[in-house]
Amino acid sequence: MFANILGTNVFYEVIGTGPAILFVHGLGGTGNVWHAQRQGLAKFFQVITMDLPGSGRSDKIEKKYSMERWADQVLGLADTLKLDKFTLVGHSMATILAQKAAAKAGVRLDALVLCGPLTELSPAGKEAFVKRAESVLKEGMLAVADVVLTGALSPATREANAALAGLYREMLLANDPASYSAQCQALINGSARSDQAGIKCPTLILLGDQDGVTPLSMARDIAGAIARCEIRVIPATAHLTMAERPELFNAALIEFLAGL
Repeated sequence: MFANILGTNVFYEVIGTGPAILFVHGLGGTGNVWHAQRQGLAKFFQVITMDLPGSGRSDKIEKKYSMERWADQVLGLADTLKLDKFTLVGHSMATILAQKAAAKAGVRLDALVLCGPLTELSPAGKEAFVKRAESVLKEGMLAVADVVLTGALSPATREANAALAGLYREMLLANDPASYSAQCQALINGSARSDQAGIKCPTLILLGDQDGVTPLSMARDIAGAIARCEIRVIPATAHLTMAERPELFNAALIEFLAGL
């Protein structure tokens, strides 16, 4: 399904009934990174997934992207679906825009869940993403796909579940290079530091024990800046925890929401 949000056609899917959870993917992904959550949680919740503008089936008409506009589009989708209350879940890059949306939404959010989160890129991280943006414009997604895949999945998963690795690689390669490069720039410019004190809803951080992209030290800093924030570590996973060990990810999410 599509909804026109702030002039952009945004693709989304809805399954299940119950309290609403809106899932937002990270850089290079689509709503399908949450497929295991869609299937596993729909018996308890209304599960909503979306493709961010510039990704998947959503429009790629914008020349520039920003965390602020994405946050407004996420909340705009919630308005379109008439969600009076909902839980917002973001992964990786989307945790920045999710924190911004949470600060704006106030009591409208039942909870915020940040998966592999960050506040902003470090100077070294910004330099790396400048190079990544340049590489995909010059050489296409093949120039970065395998590097991204290495950080996304643990070595054990890449070896034991090569099919998952291959499907995620295909998702990366399907990105429009110009849109992906522009999203890298949004990540370079993005920061949730000024938003964290304004987040009032219960917040859960989920991350993998082998996540080298957004390590535990980053999660601890975020937990210290957001009131009512707790951390859960998912074992035997790297950055793509929801896909590597979906049964543990889903159980941790259900346990958190059940305790609110």
